[in-house]
Amino acid sequence: MSTDLEVKPENTSRRGSFAPIEFTDDISKECLKQVEFYFSEFNFPYDRFLRTMAEKNDGWVPISSIATFNRMKKFRPIEKVVDTLRNSEILEISEDGENVKRRIPLDLNKDKEARLEQNKRTLAVMNIPHENVKSLSDLQHSLEVFFSKLGAVNQLRLLRVNRKKFNGTALVEFKTLEACEDVLKNYSGSSDDDSKEILSFEGVKLDVLSKKQYNMQREATRSKNFGGSGQRSRSFTGHRKNMPKLTPPKEMEQDVANAIIAEAEQNTPKE
Repeated sequence: MSTDLEVKPENTSRRGSFAPIEFTDDISKECLKQVEFYFSEFNFPYDRFLRTMAEKNDGWVPISSIATFNRMKKFRPIEKVVDTLRNSEILEISEDGENVKRRIPLDLNKDKEARLEQNKRTLAVMNIPHENVKSLSDLQHSLEVFFSKLGAVNQLRLLRVNRKKFNGTALVEFKTLEACEDVLKNYSGSSDDDSKEILSFEGVKLDVLSKKQYNMQREATRSKNFGGSGQRSRSFTGHRKNMPKLTPPKEMEQDVANAIIAEAEQNTPKE
């Protein structure tokens, strides 16, 4: 069920961006869909970076900043991105063509309730092959195609260690709770459970958990590593080993030596 995509060379990049491409109808639709997703109710309320920029500028976000996102770097030149965004029914472009925002702002007061509903529709998929990945963008696209065959997907996020290296786990949010529950019912569980189907990607079996199960597992691991106190546990023996050794003065060394000799003479039986 895996999908192999051709990985295009990235040596044409310049200053962190890609060389200009032809904006065909398909490319324009892909570009517009990606930016509209950034401002959608499925992403914007939870995207601190975007929200912070928008809050500082009356809802506007610089298009030049959005163009630096990994999934936007291939859309060049930026002038073509601006022209594409002008066709959006959801987004509005500033008169100078430098900024973009939603035409109708989202109600962020419903953030907590919306997040709870979102979590119910989200699965954590682990053990995704990631050791020799050349392009995370291509991997993400392959995974989106892969999971869309199981149900309509709102978004898929690749989790990273310290926000850098992909750790082999993805969060997949389905459009409906029913689709999410069907996947969880059919593919979660141990490999010894004959009632469950095996979900594999590129020949590797995937582990499927609900978002709640994943959070509980992560919290249990965190508590174990940090001793349940929020502080990473430290070996005091190891701590002492790392402490610098204090060298006593020579006079003290001589006094200690004399005391040891005197005590030895006292305890030695006389002939």
